[in-house]
Amino acid sequence: MGLIRLNRLWACSLAAAVIPSGLVQAGQPEEVVYRETFPIAEGQSLKLTDAGWQAWVYSAGDKRVHRGAAGYSELMRPKASQPGPLEAVAADVAEDAPDTGMLVNWNGGTFWPNPTLYHTSEFDLEASTKLTSVSWFQNNQGKTGGFRLALKIGPTWVVTDRNYVGYLNVKVAIADQKWRHLNPANLSIDAEATMSELPDGPIEAFGVYGLHTGYAELDNFTISVDKPQQ
Repeated sequence: MGLIRLNRLWACSLAAAVIPSGLVQAGQPEEVVYRETFPIAEGQSLKLTDAGWQAWVYSAGDKRVHRGAAGYSELMRPKASQPGPLEAVAADVAEDAPDTGMLVNWNGGTFWPNPTLYHTSEFDLEASTKLTSVSWFQNNQGKTGGFRLALKIGPTWVVTDRNYVGYLNVKVAIADQKWRHLNPANLSIDAEATMSELPDGPIEAFGVYGLHTGYAELDNFTISVDKPQQ
């Protein structure tokens, strides 16, 4: 199934499409500059890398990060889109892509339960100060699971201090967050120190990080920035 890069930006707000988590300032004007919908037709499946995304998992068994390995299935599946069909923005999505699809991931053995980072570098921002919010749908209900927003700013990976657990639509207001450093060598989080602001610099990759507990779903990952004044 061929994938066509669409280099188009569609300005819109998720306020009506995504159930707010209570973290976004009321009335804050935003513009969507990226959205990955993970589309896949009924009866098919695609690797996550076919959408321009990657999944990294740290195995405690051999003490290394796996970037797609036997027994570890990070796939797009033809499930109904959540919270509903939305339009892809500036993502590797075919122009005639179906409305259905999401990332669905399950595994076992030495890959469970271990830290996992789902991310993409197919879109970037020249300055972290422009980022206002990031939103997505998730289903990861284990008490030790959940997702945190993950950002790569220059050479540094950071994640939100807050971990979102459950079947829900998340919208993370950047200004309201605290942050922790993420070590890409073993996907561990700095347990001691938090930062009240993002580091300055270009954002080179976006995604979510969590302790994978055997089953995870992710859909409609969306990046928003300040809306330009008219």
